[in-house]
Amino acid sequence: MKLPNKLTKLKAYDPITGSYSVRLDANESYFDLPTVMKAKLADQLEQIDFNRYPDPIATETIEAFASYYQVSPDCVTAGNGSDEIITLILNCFMEKGAKLVTVSPDFSMYGVYASLSEIEVITVPKKDNLQIDTSALIAACKNADAVVFSNPCNPTSLGLARTDVIRLIEAVPDCLVIVDEAYMDFWDESVLDLVNKYENLIVLRTCSKAIGLAAARMGFAVADTYKTNLLRAAKSPYNCDAISQKICATVLNEHSLLQHCRDEIIVQTQRLYTSLSELCARYPDILDTVYPTRTNFVFVKTSYAKEIFEQLLQAGISVRCFPNGLRICAGTRREHTLLLQELERILQPN
Repeated sequence: MKLPNKLTKLKAYDPITGSYSVRLDANESYFDLPTVMKAKLADQLEQIDFNRYPDPIATETIEAFASYYQVSPDCVTAGNGSDEIITLILNCFMEKGAKLVTVSPDFSMYGVYASLSEIEVITVPKKDNLQIDTSALIAACKNADAVVFSNPCNPTSLGLARTDVIRLIEAVPDCLVIVDEAYMDFWDESVLDLVNKYENLIVLRTCSKAIGLAAARMGFAVADTYKTNLLRAAKSPYNCDAISQKICATVLNEHSLLQHCRDEIIVQTQRLYTSLSELCARYPDILDTVYPTRTNFVFVKTSYAKEIFEQLLQAGISVRCFPNGLRICAGTRREHTLLLQELERILQPN
């Protein structure tokens, strides 16, 4: 039996598995839900009719999301994580042989989902400082059907200013601009409020980062009502299970809790950035650059990424390894202390 190349050439996404005392590899929130909140959720789950299909639109969750982010619920589509939303958009708005522009480095799964849909991927390299070259991106989009990028960026932690995103959107009116704002809770350059102004704009959001619900797997696409209705028509009828819907709706209504957690994560991320910058200054032959962060993680450029990564794993500390650097998520003060102590040991000359 002959299988298509688009499938057989794929390599599975390879997240870190196993048990580690310090987990700083997956960009999750280090805040678990408070005990009182978990008790509230337990009461909410008792209201679910488990023998019935879930709400196909996820109405309660969408309304909670819309209230928290101050958008119209009529502009929101809920999905089983942002990954389903990305796949849905590519399949819904693009055809076989269409051209999708991405940037590099960025979230690797954009290209994977595009290849499975037999979409041609055009990759625009970033500048030497890892910032998006807006002019080069606009030029590439002139002859493309869509463009997708994360802002702020995973894995670099850098962001493209709102003015530059608007410049891109306005320069390529015939190209669909998909802005993945999974980490925008930690910055303030969102274009979420512009979805009704620009018909070629779709913004993605997630509950997996600042909201702290990575286990619940819910993501959202925000667009004008016309595109939203198309996405709702194209998605699977019951794509978001009732348990995740109830959990996300309940947590999204806890505005004070969410804002407190977000603010604390930003503080801890900046502390981590400062500490890593100090290490970089002391060990410049090993750590090249620590990039300013607009996210809940810090990216450290180093030619010794693999060696440092493996030694950290041996010490029970997981971070994310890339060919040219390490992506380290913000954690608790205790986790930072353990990380920095181990990095100090690794970096010291023998």
